[in-house]
Amino acid sequence: MDGKVVLQKLSAPVEVIRDQNGIPHITAKNNRDAFYTLGYIMASERLFQMEMSRRLANGELAEIFGDKALASDQLFRNLGLKDAARKLIDRKKADKSFDPQMLEDSSAFYEGVNHFIETGKMPVEFILLGLRPRPFSLEDGQSFVGLMGFSFGIAVMTEPLLTKLVERIGGDLVEDLRNEKIPITESRVVHVENTISEKVSQIISGLQMGFGLFEGSNGWLLSGKRTTSGSPMLVNDPHINYAHPGIWFEAHVKTPTFETYGHFLPLIPFPILSHNKERAWGLTMSLTDDMDIYKENLDLKNKIYIFKGEKRPLVERVEVIKVKKSKDVVLNIFSTHHGPVLDYALSDTTPDKSLSLQWAFYNPSNDPLSAVYKMGRATNVDEFKAAVATGMAPGLNILYADKENIGQWIFGEIWKKRPGIKTDFILNGENGQDEILGSLTFEEKPHAFNPPSGVIVSANTRPQNYPENLRGDWQPDDRLKTIENTLSRKILWSEEETMELQSLTMNFENKLIIDALLRDIVFKSTEEKKSFEKFINILKNWDLSSDATSSGPALYYSWARSIQVHLLKDLTDEEREVFAKVPNGWIFFKRVILNSDSIWWQKFNRADFLRTTFIQTVRDLEKRLGDNSDTWKWGELHTLEFHHPLGRVKPLNKIFNLGPYPISGATQEVSNQKVTSFKGDFEVKAGPSTRRIINFAHPERSWGILPAGNSGHVMSPFFKDQVERFLEGKYRPQLLEVSSEEIYSKMTFTP
Repeated sequence: MDGKVVLQKLSAPVEVIRDQNGIPHITAKNNRDAFYTLGYIMASERLFQMEMSRRLANGELAEIFGDKALASDQLFRNLGLKDAARKLIDRKKADKSFDPQMLEDSSAFYEGVNHFIETGKMPVEFILLGLRPRPFSLEDGQSFVGLMGFSFGIAVMTEPLLTKLVERIGGDLVEDLRNEKIPITESRVVHVENTISEKVSQIISGLQMGFGLFEGSNGWLLSGKRTTSGSPMLVNDPHINYAHPGIWFEAHVKTPTFETYGHFLPLIPFPILSHNKERAWGLTMSLTDDMDIYKENLDLKNKIYIFKGEKRPLVERVEVIKVKKSKDVVLNIFSTHHGPVLDYALSDTTPDKSLSLQWAFYNPSNDPLSAVYKMGRATNVDEFKAAVATGMAPGLNILYADKENIGQWIFGEIWKKRPGIKTDFILNGENGQDEILGSLTFEEKPHAFNPPSGVIVSANTRPQNYPENLRGDWQPDDRLKTIENTLSRKILWSEEETMELQSLTMNFENKLIIDALLRDIVFKSTEEKKSFEKFINILKNWDLSSDATSSGPALYYSWARSIQVHLLKDLTDEEREVFAKVPNGWIFFKRVILNSDSIWWQKFNRADFLRTTFIQTVRDLEKRLGDNSDTWKWGELHTLEFHHPLGRVKPLNKIFNLGPYPISGATQEVSNQKVTSFKGDFEVKAGPSTRRIINFAHPERSWGILPAGNSGHVMSPFFKDQVERFLEGKYRPQLLEVSSEEIYSKMTFTP
């Protein structure tokens, strides 16, 4: 990290200073040298992560990990992210519609990455695997953006499962399992027999051990009239699966014509989160409905499908998956005009193989990297909006602030659908009645700009003024309500107070749920009631703060899980695990608990059901945490481990993984530590991937944190230097100006 390095393709010297948190500050005399150096530096810190991310997106993990990674490869080969990226790049190069500067900057970045591969020392992971990466290119970056988008598209899990459950448990009960119960004019549901939702759920569970998949996010904006400094403030924490290294690589890049302090995704040359002295942006997942599953009428023998009574040819693509210590696997992948037929790759046993995926990402004009590039080059708010407007997928809420303005816009297509159809169930791909009718224009999409309240909050929920007949895969509104409620309690907010709110381990909706539970629980006798009174009092006296040392959340969330599992007793274990991963699970729990007249209580005696599950929960906790409830601690159940892709194999977990650590917070609290399984203890899988606070009173010194550190090298001082601060809800500076006291090391790259 010190000294001089010769990079032959540079045109002038480049200085790289690392600050005390390992963030490289790259100062170059031109953009090409800056991005070339950025690529070299990123590869030196994150090359193995970049290789794993590429292999995941392209479906190439089985080549190094064998049969255990085959299902993942089958899924992503079938999705065709690499194929879509290649077609986009070929088309835009042919018609010369790429921005020339964007191509030059990205080309320089990948040249820098590849120069490190040629000349640098390979990280130890490559030595362990006997692997050397091939060169990287823009195609890899484009396909990785597709992976990012797919990771928060839940339709592939929920739509087949809801469709299947209608016939098994009845449509009236399934209505409460929906994400949102928008009015419908028809009850028709396509018949289907498949295991695709459970299969995808199992694949996602495996990938949560070491790969960063997007899960949700918090973000809010305060205008100058709502801050103690009198300047706008951007606050953002995207929620992503915990992994090590984390998903973001922080770097500060500066040239005479360009500057960004960016949070970069591996493989991508342009920051996804960014700020400089003039403007800043962040994101949350919009979770608009940009995925649909269709049941097709297929004739594979003749490679045709039927649409509106006409025969159409299936598009066929052959993929060959290399499998370590095994034979190659050949996939014949078929597509209709909707998209790829997924279950031919995902299920060998399902008799009903006919489900295609329609996804906004497949729009031939979709070029998210160019949109992000233009966002980073915007010189005013109108140019920034115009850049956001070009994005078609993945679906994002873009949060924007500058010295005078705050705003939020949706990045991504919003499809118009025929009123009355259930787009969260499998649609009919044959009769043409369930087709997309068009898309909302950019101005028709919900947006906000300098609202009178001086506040914009985004937390993956249905946006205000969103068309009533259009549904989404929204997260529960618990985080949104808690943030809005807290912000409304005072007018002016300081950075320190904002830090406390961003790390708040509370969900105010839990008070309503606890009141409903305790109101309706009935014990069989006075003696039984007295014997459980101290446990009831734990919940009555709980302050709603899910501190790792508290007993309240241990009892409450264990009881809530027991209730959900027993309510869903007619589902298989695998089907319940789907609901543990998707927003529908907590939405369903709240619906049924807060409505004592719910149809679900026709299946159970509510008072006895609550009594039985409560007693069982107490007994289970006594076995797990001891007989003395005064010593119960949430952190003994609720833990976080940062998994490295090689850390699932002992003893490599001791070298590459971090933790497990007891951690405060919980699913759907502002400090959203997400548990994605009903099994075992409460092992956290996802949460804040960074916390950022940019105050435009002094943008040169903002605040942030990474869960672990900025380096992927096990011997680096920045491999795990931020863990303790993250667990304690603390921050460290993000610097646009580095003083001599804040310099850790200095390098000079010369031609």
